[in-house]
Amino acid sequence: MASWVLPLLQDASIKRYAIPAFNMFNLESAQAIVRAAESLQSPIFLQISQNASRYAGLRNLVSIAHTLRAEASVPVILHFDHAESYAAAMEALAVGFDSVMLETHTKNADVASIRELHQLRDATNNHEALLEAELEVVAKGERPGTGGHSADSVVRFARESRCDLLSVNLGTKHKQVRGSSRLDLARLEALVAALPVPMVLHGGSSLSLEELSKAARSGIVKINVATELTRAFTAALLPIENADLDPRVYLHRARAAMQTAAQQIIAALGSGGRAGSL
Repeated sequence: MASWVLPLLQDASIKRYAIPAFNMFNLESAQAIVRAAESLQSPIFLQISQNASRYAGLRNLVSIAHTLRAEASVPVILHFDHAESYAAAMEALAVGFDSVMLETHTKNADVASIRELHQLRDATNNHEALLEAELEVVAKGERPGTGGHSADSVVRFARESRCDLLSVNLGTKHKQVRGSSRLDLARLEALVAALPVPMVLHGGSSLSLEELSKAARSGIVKINVATELTRAFTAALLPIENADLDPRVYLHRARAAMQTAAQQIIAALGSGGRAGSL
């Protein structure tokens, strides 16, 4: 495991706050995320998804991320989110990500996904990086969520996969607006008490700020939020008037709106002010 990241996760687990994990897709979105973290002195996961890398190019995006991380006054963990294949995860490790998450929901959790996660575990060890696994997936569009594993089954998967972080379905949804989901708090608390590794929450945009706070206080250490920030970014772009034909004008507006949205979430997760104590 990346030795410098471990104390951050341990601190979040002990003090019951969550480190925000926000997705970047261009320069302005990355700046908004890092500036929000710096303004509140919060550690941050700066995430790049495989979808984003298809749009802008993985090496282009990671170059931006590395530059901003080097200049940041807070810990910035570079995370490759939702790798769709072992090869994609390996490419991310090769260009310097601190953490990778491999999608395994299309495979048998007892056989194929364990085998592939073991291979990736060896690779992340070689690169001193984190491995995030998912046993269950949250709903996304027409794809239903999966779940129903007992606490014993989740614990067994965490141990057998040798992952550093684990995501399960706690009632959230991808690409949904704030407040459209309800957190399964009872299941969350039971799993936090049983699991040997920290938990990750996917689909954070679908929860209210109050529910996000509950998730953090209940033991989740990493909470992914993408849609809430991209909605703020896009809404600030429109309408584009004649006076705003210089793209820097409206991109500045969008960056500021995304930073404000990120600051609200950081405050809800309780990670503000934590960077200085690490």
